[in-house]
Amino acid sequence: MRSYIVDTYAWVSYFEGKKEFKEAIEENELYTPSIVLAEFSRILVRKRIPQDKRSKTLGFVRKRSLILSLDETNAVKAGEIAEKEGLHLIDGIIYSYVDEDVWLLTGDKHFMNKPFVNLIEGSNAT
Repeated sequence: MRSYIVDTYAWVSYFEGKKEFKEAIEENELYTPSIVLAEFSRILVRKRIPQDKRSKTLGFVRKRSLILSLDETNAVKAGEIAEKEGLHLIDGIIYSYVDEDVWLLTGDKHFMNKPFVNLIEGSNAT
């Protein structure tokens, strides 16, 4: 069993039924940065998912993973990472939680060739 930070791309892919994400999410220990909940919620609204289904979907994310709040340490680290690595700030926030023990689960090519990333290619999450 591995521990993963789960980004928005991974959650969208999971709920779209992508096999590789389904296996990773159902078989490992998960952490979800709170900013991912905001991004994912926005996607569900944009896709016009009914409120009751949005609540169930986000409830599953909360139940299945530990939600990580953005503290001062990660905020500063995120800014530094985003600038140094050329990432969007939200991606820097997400990546600020990653280390050798807790990898990032994603399909987002922004994280290609970054250490401690399980990049599942060939997905089409929006």
